[in-house]
Amino acid sequence: MAKDSKNRILKIKHLRKGLAILMYARSPYWYVRLRDPIKGGYVLRSTKETSRVEAREAAEEFADTFRSKANSDHAKKKATSFEHYAKKLMAVQKGKSKWSDGDNKLLNRSKDGLICYFGKYDVSKITTGMVRDYLIHLDENRPKRLAESTKAKHTIIIRKVLTLAVEDGLLDVLPVMPKQKTVDSPRNAFTDDEYKRFMKAAGECAKRGDRVRGVEIIGHHAKMFRFMVHAFLRPTEGELFGLKHKDIQFKTGPTRLDLNVRGGKTGGRSSFTMPLAVPLYQATLNPFDEKGPDKNGYVWMPEYPNRTTAINTARRIFNHILDKADLFDEDRKLYPYSLRHYAIQARLRGSNGKVNLHTLATVAGTSVDQLERFYLKNMVPTKELMENLQHRE
Repeated sequence: MAKDSKNRILKIKHLRKGLAILMYARSPYWYVRLRDPIKGGYVLRSTKETSRVEAREAAEEFADTFRSKANSDHAKKKATSFEHYAKKLMAVQKGKSKWSDGDNKLLNRSKDGLICYFGKYDVSKITTGMVRDYLIHLDENRPKRLAESTKAKHTIIIRKVLTLAVEDGLLDVLPVMPKQKTVDSPRNAFTDDEYKRFMKAAGECAKRGDRVRGVEIIGHHAKMFRFMVHAFLRPTEGELFGLKHKDIQFKTGPTRLDLNVRGGKTGGRSSFTMPLAVPLYQATLNPFDEKGPDKNGYVWMPEYPNRTTAINTARRIFNHILDKADLFDEDRKLYPYSLRHYAIQARLRGSNGKVNLHTLATVAGTSVDQLERFYLKNMVPTKELMENLQHRE
């Protein structure tokens, strides 16, 4: 800029980040320069003051007024902000399950996390349109669009945060969340024949002492996979692989094991097993040990203190057994989770449709909606089920 230019800056005083007062050659008055974070530029206004002290006060007043108008939806008090309730939710969910930990990660992501985007907003000002804009914002920052199921996860967390505000009386009703088109893709379940072949192959592998990456397959592993079926447990660190001896109690009337599942997908739960789970568990105990098992010891694959290692090892053993049972199919892959799906479908079939869905959902740590979407919908109907449907009173 030329030295004789009327627009040259004679003086500048930075008041705080994004706010400064300037003196131009063209005017006797100080100007205020304010950063507009929404538009991404600067706003320039004359203070109509020649005194630097007066200009500073005018600049501070202008900044407060401008931001108040620009961010009228922002919380006036931190206690009514989205960030406040998001942190409240994080405190409630902390350590409950890996799914809750996943919620907290989405809330805290630095670039496009929920707190980063909605944090300063008053919870009462958040609308359906704002949530929809946020979902569009997520796609704009990525080379590939987010999956609809992932977007649905974001809206679920927003709903959780705002629910806490409803409980505190700041909201009367929750805003309607934009619906995402999701396609259910449940894992395949074993058929009765496949399950029999798998368990037979497991026994044969244990009898031969097959090794997988140096780990010998033993009867303990075969019993573990069978126990999973009769306890409706997920093959996760919070369920099957998190089960300790102190979490199990033998009960009669009817014969069962009562389980304290500490880290299920939906949080902790009390559950119980089918009768066959009792001898499977008892087989893990040393009958000559008068003191009994270590209450804090893991029931399944206790030799691995690191439960992630236990899970990975169990998965490799599962795949080896699957191979020996000739059950590998690229078009219809089976996973350890497939045993849980088989367990639930087998119980539905075995009861001829008479099992109480609410009870089964509670025991399995799921919901009736999930049972209908992932199990009943994909289950081949039995002769008894079809007869029940066609029966006339």
